[in-house]
Amino acid sequence: MNEKPEILIGGIVAILVVSSLVVYFLTIRTVGALDLVSGAIIVIIIALAIYILWDRTKNIRKGLPAKDERLTTISYRAGYYGFIAAIWTAVAAPVIADILLGRELEGHLVTALVVLTSALVFMLSYFYLAWKGHTA
Repeated sequence: MNEKPEILIGGIVAILVVSSLVVYFLTIRTVGALDLVSGAIIVIIIALAIYILWDRTKNIRKGLPAKDERLTTISYRAGYYGFIAAIWTAVAAPVIADILLGRELEGHLVTALVVLTSALVFMLSYFYLAWKGHTA
């Protein structure tokens, strides 16, 4: 049962991310629209990750492996989609911001968009593929 330390570390990371998000929102003076949107995306990603941890813990309690071959294949495919989303976000975000806002995005905003978009695409495609049962 090598999966138990993995689940434990995942739970610790989820707790650290939630606590750091709470501390961030408690310490900022003004909350802008960008803060709310990115916070909402982070909360969605955290909730989906906690669901995955819960599902794998449930499998371990039943005596099954936490992750079978189907979920491994789905993880690889979802990772591919997240990677493609990261590339297109890095290319398209500055262009769209220049066209719509008439200004260049700062580097940290592009980085935040790339990370949040790729994580959201990964999680959503992971759940969609797991729900549909696609492996090939």
